[in-house]
Amino acid sequence: MKTAKLRASRTIDAPDLPAPASLESLKLGSFAGDSYELAAIEGVALNDASASRLQFDTCVLTRIELDRTTLSNFRMVDVRVEKSSAANGIWATPSLRRVAIVGCRLTGLTMTEGDLSDVLFQDCKADFLRLASSRIGHARFENCVLAEAEFHESTIERVVFDRCDLRNANLANAKLSEVDLRGSKIEGLTLDAAQLGSLTVDPSQAMVIIQMLGAKVG
Repeated sequence: MKTAKLRASRTIDAPDLPAPASLESLKLGSFAGDSYELAAIEGVALNDASASRLQFDTCVLTRIELDRTTLSNFRMVDVRVEKSSAANGIWATPSLRRVAIVGCRLTGLTMTEGDLSDVLFQDCKADFLRLASSRIGHARFENCVLAEAEFHESTIERVVFDRCDLRNANLANAKLSEVDLRGSKIEGLTLDAAQLGSLTVDPSQAMVIIQMLGAKVG
């Protein structure tokens, strides 16, 4: 558990997107196909939909409603998602690479056995998010509500939680490497003592963790 180390560079690769004029504007009433490429999709309600092998490649999604969707082998590459919702969705084996998710509601979203790389979650409400048994590498969570989130048995490498609410989240049995928690709320966070060497925390967080592990301070 590190408290004095300067924050290492955590610049992640942003989505590789062309100028907006290069994207085709699409209006969807359903998942009409398996793959969408070079598209701007806005103001679509696809709640409760189901799909397999759905793919978005080089797309901008704005105000998309994906609540309670059931998606398997879902894939996003070079995608920006803004002001959208995927609450209580169930996404099995999703793959997200160079994806920015900004200002979205993800309460209760379940992503099992996912693979997330160069992913930014910014200003998202993601309480009760479930990312169990997933690989999360080179990612940032900025100013997100992650209370009661579940990362059980995931691999979390080079990930920053910046100004997040991680109260009562669960990192038990997760494999951690270079995880930065500084500036986040961590009261009630579930950790294993063996994970401490993989964390960077600020002094106030160190005191919280010591008390959570049962030590008396005084």
